[in-house]
Amino acid sequence: MIKNKRWRPLAASFVALAGSLGTAGIAVPTASASSVVHLTYTLWDPHEEVGYKQSIAVFEKSHPNIQVTVNQIAYPAYQTKLQEEFASGSGPDLFWVNTPWLSTWIKDGYLLALNKYIKRWGINMSMYYPSLVSLHSYKGNIYGLPKDWDTIAFYVNETYMAKHHLAVPANWTWNPTNGGSFLQFLKKATTDSNGVNASSPKFNPNSVATYGVDVGNTAQVGFENFWQMNGCHVIPAAWASSVSFNTPACAQATQFINQLMYKYHVAVPGNELGPNATINSNQDQELFASGKIAMLMAGDWYTNPIYELVGKKFKIGVVELPVGPAGRWSVFNGLIDGVNPHSPHLAQALELEQWLGSPASQKILGSGGYIWPAIKSLDPLFVDYWRAHGINVEPFLKEAEGGAKLVNWPNTPGMNQALTDMGTTMGPIWLGGESLSSIKSILSRSYALANHDLQAAGA
Repeated sequence: MIKNKRWRPLAASFVALAGSLGTAGIAVPTASASSVVHLTYTLWDPHEEVGYKQSIAVFEKSHPNIQVTVNQIAYPAYQTKLQEEFASGSGPDLFWVNTPWLSTWIKDGYLLALNKYIKRWGINMSMYYPSLVSLHSYKGNIYGLPKDWDTIAFYVNETYMAKHHLAVPANWTWNPTNGGSFLQFLKKATTDSNGVNASSPKFNPNSVATYGVDVGNTAQVGFENFWQMNGCHVIPAAWASSVSFNTPACAQATQFINQLMYKYHVAVPGNELGPNATINSNQDQELFASGKIAMLMAGDWYTNPIYELVGKKFKIGVVELPVGPAGRWSVFNGLIDGVNPHSPHLAQALELEQWLGSPASQKILGSGGYIWPAIKSLDPLFVDYWRAHGINVEPFLKEAEGGAKLVNWPNTPGMNQALTDMGTTMGPIWLGGESLSSIKSILSRSYALANHDLQAAGA
């Protein structure tokens, strides 16, 4: 990947951190250069890869006996590729783990429990968000040091809003009956090719120039937030043996999303969000950058790519999600680096694990605007970086600190396959207008298929 020239170089400015590694509990090895060990580290995000290479460069300077090769696998193929490698007895030494795979990989023995190493290293786990520690723990075992987190909010085209004399309400609300102030604002923010907004009887829904928002057929940055805000859940708890979304509340929330697209015409139709509207190829980012949607529903990891896409076209803002009948909810997630228990270089892999979870590494990633550090005291670094680049990302932080109720992205064996099948089965809801009875029927089929996936995985 070619690094965008707008990004300031960071690696050199953080070489000095190597001298303070003692504060992170990392011992500098004394092995000779002739005994260099080669580790592989696998991730999926090309933007964050730049920051992680900077961090690893600092690690390598203080660990001359370790060299790390960073491999990037595109997210849609990531889980399948790694599971094939693990099943064959190989796989990377260290690798990113996302929540829907966590339980399956723990169950299948692909992740090393780190409790005894954390104790040996003397790491104070209270420096991390407690919810991130619990998210990556099972039966008392911790399977990775937290290193980042994310919530869901709206990126806003502030230039467009200013042009139309609009300001997002401070405490907007929605409900599945009349849409609340959220729907009323979306009507004002949606304009046709003549500049008429959707609150006017002269609005032409067949010639929309800019939609108010997008809501993709995907759990984390789409429907799960609305489901939670209407009192229903994908699963009732972590490691649950069945899903729990076949309820009237979920059907009502899903119908509301459908109506935003096909009754009120204020959300971009699903056929513009890729196959089954699952936005696997980042169609939503392109639509936002082109001015086709005024607000992009997304997680904070979108900040870097949309900043690059938008450039100087318009000013980008961020606002919290609206408040639903059950309150304001946001899907919450974070990543860990999994340690391959069958790594031929386990001791060195553990050293890299310790480094990537350390304050020194998270300072590099946070200061470069790549991640919200999992160490709470370092979060201002991410805020400061993006403030200097003209974006106020604090609404994400406000949600994480109590401005929203947080639901962890679902974690139980078979969950990733269940989410994939849910996206396929629920596609018709995003691709055309559907009645409530039809939506209930589709959700019922999706529910049965998701439960089958969980049972097949031994949830």
